Parts: sequence; structure tokens; C-alpha cells
Amino acid sequence: MYKKNKFILLTVLFTVLVFTITSMIKPVLVHANDNTSSANAENSSTESSNQYSTFNLADIDVAVRVPNDLVTFTQNVTSNNSYLEKIGAEDVEQLRALMKVNNVYLEIIPKDEVIYEILVSGKDAPNNYINFNEMDNNTLESQFQHYVDTWANIANDSVTETITNSFIDTLNGTHYYVTDITSVANNDVTIYVRKYYTIMQGKAVSFAIQTNQSELTQAMKNQLKEIVSTAEYKEIKKSWRDTPFYTEILSTVLSLLLPIVILSLITYLTIRASKRKRRM
Repeated sequence: MYKKNKFILLTVLFTVLVFTITSMIKPVLVHANDNTSSANAENSSTESSNQYSTFNLADIDVAVRVPNDLVTFTQNVTSNNSYLEKIGAEDVEQLRALMKVNNVYLEIIPKDEVIYEILVSGKDAPNNYINFNEMDNNTLESQFQHYVDTWANIANDSVTETITNSFIDTLNGTHYYVTDITSVANNDVTIYVRKYYTIMQGKAVSFAIQTNQSELTQAMKNQLKEIVSTAEYKEIKKSWRDTPFYTEILSTVLSLLLPIVILSLITYLTIRASKRKRRM
């Protein structure tokens, strides 16, 4: 009877311990759908459901939902993220730096085979631009044509880009300029891109999917559209915990703490049981 009670007690304590530590980890680690990290990230906080996680990107004032069957990286990505190899990131500091330099706040890839990636990026909008939802139709169309003309054909020493298709789309009440781009690098690698671009809350925000496969499939385009359609533009306060240093240190400490606490608990219960058995 005593052994049975001890087993029940140990199980209950272990469950409470895991729940407590998991709750501590959740606000600070980078979501990667591998149960080794949670859904909070640099300039973002997340709330999870069975189907998706919501990323609140404070620097560009947008909240976006991502299906949980995809892998995500943010500027708070930590070195213990098991999916870094999939994007060829040997140095997590380099990945963070690249995301910052390119104003990328969220990178999304498939969990199994990385045949495409989705990038959510943004920065302050030019002073002479107003939010797309505040434009009348004529202004929206005029600005759209200027946007397409500006980016229609880009050629330099490293890459040649051509817009092959363009249109205006409205998703969840927000207007977007949508462009399909074929990009050819000087090493003859061809990248196919679809990009949604808008200006909201004084921020120029882009959602882009790209692949080096033979083309962007309809399934890839639908995946991007699904994510863009969840975007909410609102003021988001930045948390003091949203720094790479904080998440890196805390994730390391908690990763080491969990097995130590569990081992200590088991040792304590074993010693206590042995003492009680001798008294009996």
C-alpha cells in the first residue's frame, strides 16, 4: 500500500513540476513546434491553440497567426532550437543579425522538407505614405501602379528581378499590393516569390513566400494567403523580456534546471522511503 501511495505521490509531483517549469519557459523561448521551445519571441508574444500560434510583433505593430504544423523563427531564436540545421544556420548569432539587418521579424518553414520559406518583415513607412486603408480607390490604384513600376525590373551585379504578375487584394479588411517575382542570381539560381505589401499603423509590412523549386505551387500561395489573412494591425507594447540575451540565458538555465530538480525529487523520495521502511 505504501509503495502504491509513493508512486502516486511521485507521479503527481512530477506532473506539477513539469507544468510549472513549462509555464515558466513558455513566455520566453522561440516557437519551433518541437516541444523543446515555446511560442514567445523577440518583439513578439504568442498564444497557442491546438491549431495555431499567434505572434504579436511589437516593432511593426502586427499580430499574425501561424499554423502549428509549421516551424517558426524570430529575432529571439535560441541556440537550442533543433530546427536551425534545416535553414542552414550554423551560428544562431549570425541568424539573428541577418534577420535584424533585413528587418525580418518572423521566418516560417515547413517542418519536414524545406521547399519554401515565408518571411514577415517591416519598417517605418515613408513619410509621404498614408495607411492603405485610409486611401480612396483612385489613390490606392495610383500608388499601386507607381509601386509596380518602381520594382518591375531590377538588375545589378548579383541579381535580376522581374515582376511577372501584380494585383491588389483585400484580406481581413486590409488592402495589399501583391506581386509575383522571378529572381535570378548571378549563380543562375532562380527564386520564385509572391509578396503581399501594405502600409498600416505607419509601418510598411511585407509577407513573402519564396522557393527555389520549379515554381510557386498553388498550395504554397494558399499557405501564404492563409497567414496574411490572419494579420491584425494594432498597437502592441514591447515586453522587457523580448531580448535575445534574456531568452538565451533563461532557456539554458531552465534546460539544465529541469533534469536536476527531477533527479533531486526522486532522490529525496527514495531516501525518505528507505528511512520509513527501516523504522517499520
